[in-house]
Amino acid sequence: MKKLLLSVICVIAMLTQTNAQDRKFNFGLKVAPAVSWLSIGEHGIEPNGARMKFNWGFIGAWNWADNFSLVSGFNINSLGGNYKTALYTNRIKYSEFQLPAIFQMRTNPIGNMRLHAQIGIAEGVMLSARDKDNKKINNAVRNFNTAYIVAAGMEFQVLGELNLLGQIKYNGGITKIHKNYDIRNNFIELAVGVIF
Repeated sequence: MKKLLLSVICVIAMLTQTNAQDRKFNFGLKVAPAVSWLSIGEHGIEPNGARMKFNWGFIGAWNWADNFSLVSGFNINSLGGNYKTALYTNRIKYSEFQLPAIFQMRTNPIGNMRLHAQIGIAEGVMLSARDKDNKKINNAVRNFNTAYIVAAGMEFQVLGELNLLGQIKYNGGITKIHKNYDIRNNFIELAVGVIF
């Protein structure tokens, strides 16, 4: 996984150097506190509360028109939530490496600010999964997790090409994260970051 992360960073760094002069590519970093919960479509199992989590990621935006971009990069997401049956309560603590593909629309500059809206899809690869007793449950959790993304935010130009980012994002689970039960993961995050 470390080699994969280094490879992604190197490729994006090369693209940044190639496109820095014509601003066809921007990159940045974000951190995002999040609220994560489970949606369950299984008889006898019910959600039992959300969990506060913390995500972070690297952002890359290819600007193919003045106000339209393709946004990707990678996210390291901490997911999961609580659930219960008639006999016991449990928890899924799930972390993933996520690759998004997002269409972004931005307004023209409003002073030093721009607003944006995003919609897209993302594929996550499981890094680890544990239960409430911190025991590994990797064998019970699927290796891949597909989600849709809807987000809105703003960018403030601070100095030259340096922008501050603020964004709220909803990540809705499309595929089941559990191999045996209809359990999907959702989260809302509030991201702050910098864009170059």
